Amino acid sequence: MNRSIAFLAACGATAAMFVATSPAAAQDREAFTGPRAEVTVGYDSTHLKNQPAGAPDSVSQARIGVAAGYDFAISTKWTLGGEVGFGGTLGNGRDYTIGASALNVDQGRDLDASVRLGYKVGDKTLIYGKAGWANSRYTARVTTGATTVSTSDTDNGLRLGAGVEHMLGENLYAKAEYRYTSYGHGVERHQALAGLGWRF
Repeated sequence: MNRSIAFLAACGATAAMFVATSPAAAQDREAFTGPRAEVTVGYDSTHLKNQPAGAPDSVSQARIGVAAGYDFAISTKWTLGGEVGFGGTLGNGRDYTIGASALNVDQGRDLDASVRLGYKVGDKTLIYGKAGWANSRYTARVTTGATTVSTSDTDNGLRLGAGVEHMLGENLYAKAEYRYTSYGHGVERHQALAGLGWRF
């Protein structure tokens, strides 16, 4: 519950930053600072350790997501900011066969909130690292004969990431990012994403 409250507070803080930033301030801002929004696509893979014999030890799917954030300069080269994001996997999950049963596993929706530290490399490129919290929902469906049973579970974990942004124009940027999430109890997640964003 406390993590959910923290996530909602981060969303509210980010939204307040957007409202407080005027177009005139955006024109005068330093590179890689101010509010931003982006869309990402990529590869999403969850790995499960200590699985029962015959059960899948990984699930991989395509992913699409959106994020919004705010960054400010803390020196001529360094930036610090916050970000909230939402994503989900594409398709209907991955299918497996366990004995006489068919198993479908879907990684489902994925929420996160993080703090990001960036370093400017020249005028158009920023490299960064990030750390935060992720909340993810997994769904499993088992079919045996004419009977199907579905279950879902929500997991919270520590998310770490690193990436690079490159300005394609005054406002438009492209990015690439790798993210690792540890949920504990032998569950880990790897995401490799590419995206386009807009700085306001």
